[in-house]
Amino acid sequence: MIVRRIGNYKPFTTVDGCRIVEVIGMKTTKTKDVSVAYATVKPKQKTLTHNHEFVEVYVILKGRGVMYIDSESKPVKKGDNILIPAKKWHCIENTGKTNLKIMCICTPAFSKEKTKLRNL
Repeated sequence: MIVRRIGNYKPFTTVDGCRIVEVIGMKTTKTKDVSVAYATVKPKQKTLTHNHEFVEVYVILKGRGVMYIDSESKPVKKGDNILIPAKKWHCIENTGKTNLKIMCICTPAFSKEKTKLRNL
């Protein structure tokens, strides 16, 4: 059994300023089938548009924003779950006054090699 508490791990900052803590995944638990990470997006911040060769789910834990997937955009807030199909360009923008906190679940597990950034 693997039990991991988010507060026990150091976050890293991505090129767009988003703070990420991976608690389950290839780097942290050698798990290839799924990964779980927590992301924090600051107010007025927008993540870089990117896609993956795997499915991702965002669970909004705190705050509000706008989710962009390809040419579609929708407002999101605490309690929302967003399915991001493989190979779809996506990003999220924090439109609130507090940090936007997201749980990110990838299957198979997140891989930097299977992730592409747009406009870099």
